[in-house]
Amino acid sequence: MKNIHDELYAKITQVSIQVKNELRKKGIVVPVQNKDGSVTVGNYRIVKNRAGFYSILDKDNDIVVDYINLPQAAAVLANGLALGKFKDTALIESDQRYGYALFDEMVHTRAIKLSKTKSLEQFEITVTKNIIARARKENYKNDVIKSFEKLIKLV
Repeated sequence: MKNIHDELYAKITQVSIQVKNELRKKGIVVPVQNKDGSVTVGNYRIVKNRAGFYSILDKDNDIVVDYINLPQAAAVLANGLALGKFKDTALIESDQRYGYALFDEMVHTRAIKLSKTKSLEQFEITVTKNIIARARKENYKNDVIKSFEKLIKLV
């Protein structure tokens, strides 16, 4: 009876390797979640730091890309690196711009609360700036999400 288990395990292992190879041909490296909460994609690991940013580390734990705002951006970047591609600078730039716009929106949201006691004009200006910052943030986030959705559609 033990031989059946060994044979079954060997077949499952073989199917797993075939599936991973097929996905790699399509442009996807299968991610694996680790016990510490990080995610391994090929030879790269995505780690979230205390400040809430994501980093991509290589197999020697050297930082390849740091201060990534969105987990989707980290996943797409790590997948590309695991496939042997160069860093996607456009995606990194969109993620950074998202972070700046998020910060800008937070600043203007706080300013709205403070400007309520001041003049009506100041309040309206601050609200307008907040709306613009929110629109920019969503625009940059959508750029990153589109890249992530392209990756998901490959499955």
